[in-house]
Amino acid sequence: MTSSQPPKRARVALSDLALIVRPAGRPAAVQAFTAAEAEDARRYAAAMGAEVEPLAGA
Repeated sequence: MTSSQPPKRARVALSDLALIVRPAGRPAAVQAFTAAEAEDARRYAAAMGAEVEPLAGA
């Protein structure tokens, strides 16, 4: 049996997370990204009609 889901990224340390995307009204769709994943965060935010926000302390 094969999975239709894309592979998940490698684990990252919580301290490496720098950006968050919070789609309004969709708490299960919230995703955090590292600084190196900024372009992925922008694409995800655009697809979800949300904004990329910096995480506090990042």
